[in-house]
Amino acid sequence: MTSIKEQFIGFYSTPKLFSTIKNIEQFEFETIDISSIDINIQINQRLPLGKRIEYFFEEYLKHVSRYKLLYKNIQVIEDKNTLGEIDFILYDKEKEKYLHTELVYKYYLYDESFENEINRYIGPNRDDTLLKKLDKLYTKQFPLLYSNKTKEYIDIDYSNVYQNSCFKANIYLPYKKEPKLGLVNKECIKGFYINIEKFKCEEKFKSYKYYMPHRYDWVSDIPKDIEYKTYEDIVQEIEYFISLGKSPLIWLKNDEVYQEFFITWW
Repeated sequence: MTSIKEQFIGFYSTPKLFSTIKNIEQFEFETIDISSIDINIQINQRLPLGKRIEYFFEEYLKHVSRYKLLYKNIQVIEDKNTLGEIDFILYDKEKEKYLHTELVYKYYLYDESFENEINRYIGPNRDDTLLKKLDKLYTKQFPLLYSNKTKEYIDIDYSNVYQNSCFKANIYLPYKKEPKLGLVNKECIKGFYINIEKFKCEEKFKSYKYYMPHRYDWVSDIPKDIEYKTYEDIVQEIEYFISLGKSPLIWLKNDEVYQEFFITWW
């Protein structure tokens, strides 16, 4: 596993997916000097990536003067039923307003089989899409702030509040293709994806070295000081995950060139 600081730097360095889309605006990051800061975060090893990202965002807030953290991860419960969760309530000192921010960190594969671009950004296992997430933000997560039940949990001036998302993402394009992306930030392009059968048919892949990072390490830049495996060894690992319906992320080393890509089961 890469270090917590490396993971934090990976989170901080990941570009925002968009500026504004479907009337959803982006959180405004202030620049911090990541090389000189100490990161002292204690994270349970079993926490999923999404929860780890929440720790990284909270850590970022400690190093800027613009925002003050007021509430985090507020579960709104009514009659023993969970209506939803509010990620972060901040006070924006620059705008002198309260801020409700929903945190999103995603990995999307660009699937050209869909007619409209907004539908083409899908999760590696096809169980997650950009469109679904945007709709959830717009129709559920943002409106939840203004419900009467939420106001019992969060004490702020609701006439002086604005909302946005901290939506960071990594995009992977089809192997050997360079489609034009119109809706999202092209700086989010991180690598490519390829079907398992095509991967095994490409002769050039057999001469490279590979490493399959733990999901916790996906957020990190590719480290140079890890032990890479041969094609034959990594294929065995890949096929195990494929048999489970999982599309793994792989780090590739070709001499001094490093790449990352997903191998899909679909």
